[in-house]
Amino acid sequence: MPRNGRRVVALTLIVLAVGAVGLPVVAVSEPRDAPADTRPPVRVYVSETLDISSAQLSGGGTVGTEETTFTAVDGSESFTVDPTNANFDGVPVGSYYAESDRDVRADLSVVRPLVYSIVLRDDTQRDVTGRATDPENLDRLTIRARYSFADADRLDVSVVDSSGSEVATARVTENDQQITVDIPDPTPGLYSVTASGSNVEAGNRTVTVRVRGQVATAASTATATSTPTATPDPTGTAPPTPTATSTATPDPTATATRTPSPTPFPGTTFDDGPGFGVVAAALAVLAVALLGRRRR
Repeated sequence: MPRNGRRVVALTLIVLAVGAVGLPVVAVSEPRDAPADTRPPVRVYVSETLDISSAQLSGGGTVGTEETTFTAVDGSESFTVDPTNANFDGVPVGSYYAESDRDVRADLSVVRPLVYSIVLRDDTQRDVTGRATDPENLDRLTIRARYSFADADRLDVSVVDSSGSEVATARVTENDQQITVDIPDPTPGLYSVTASGSNVEAGNRTVTVRVRGQVATAASTATATSTPTATPDPTGTAPPTPTATSTATPDPTATATRTPSPTPFPGTTFDDGPGFGVVAAALAVLAVALLGRRRR
């Protein structure tokens, strides 16, 4: 390369470097009330609320204070706002012109706000975004955030523990800014870190860091029921054994004893076989006759 060419390149680099050093850093500690740059198309962010009455129209003049309807340049969408307190919550991203303007060139550019990234570092400066760390390493948490709407709003940062309690808050006022918060007595569980615009609410992001350790639970402990143990008798006497009462069973071989019938006459034995009654009667009559003869 010719020497003159090298000098031109060198001078260009120097100018760029000086210019870069002199560039102001965009920072807002509070959400803006109105756009600083009012040239069309004026940039606004989805969910932002601000005064756009001073915004310039592409056809001349300003939006003004009267209720105004804006229509998408491609004709797909439209919305109506009070320019002194215009709410862009839910407005689709795109370019819009005011119906009160004399042309259809874009007067507003509605942009989606983005929180590009949040990086968390523990006391050891290790990246713990979406990871785990020990309780002793999280006494101080370093947070670094990058977002697209630093010209319009700040980021409000909230740190919430696993029980849902907010344990720390902070504020980011510059893109890619790094801040540090104190975490009192970190306990095991999942911590959530959320950064969102204070006015540009649609610009938000949440990341987590898990603290290692045993997480306490409220589970109840079951109590074992003991089996009662028999207490020994101090006298050493064994308790009596109940005796079963037996029921007498008749002996099938036993012979029933018969009770003899009274003898009608002394010395006379009667057979209880067949004809017993007739024989006995005849013998009785004969005995009486004989006895009568002897007496004569």
